[in-house]
Amino acid sequence: MKTEAVVKETKVNTSKQEYIEILGDTVVPARILLAVIISVIASIGGYFLGKSIFPQIAEAKMVSSYSLLLGIGGSVMALVICSKLFKPSRILVEEETSSEGLEEILRDLQADAKSEYELIKNDPVTKKEMEELGILETFKRSGER
Repeated sequence: MKTEAVVKETKVNTSKQEYIEILGDTVVPARILLAVIISVIASIGGYFLGKSIFPQIAEAKMVSSYSLLLGIGGSVMALVICSKLFKPSRILVEEETSSEGLEEILRDLQADAKSEYELIKNDPVTKKEMEELGILETFKRSGER
């Protein structure tokens, strides 16, 4: 019997943390708020720092451009700081599964295997992708039951 890899999420922290979903990613609200604050302070701080420094060393018409560039540099610096401060709070673990595992996944998603297989069978692009991944036969067996 052919098997395929399924990705399951495991939380690093076993403590009960509350997560929210933003742009398709699951995050801790306190961490995202702190990351936004750090980013705003660094980028606006860089801009205003440039507004105070560059008039003394650059032409008047270039002060705004250089200040904006320093603000962008502040944003990049905030990105580096936030990536060091906030490590991922979950890890992904791959494990082998069988057609029974696929059926369990479909039940969790509240999807009907027969109707899903009919949709796949009638869509040549999806059918080709699933053949390339090697999961079409497993899906076909689940859909025929």
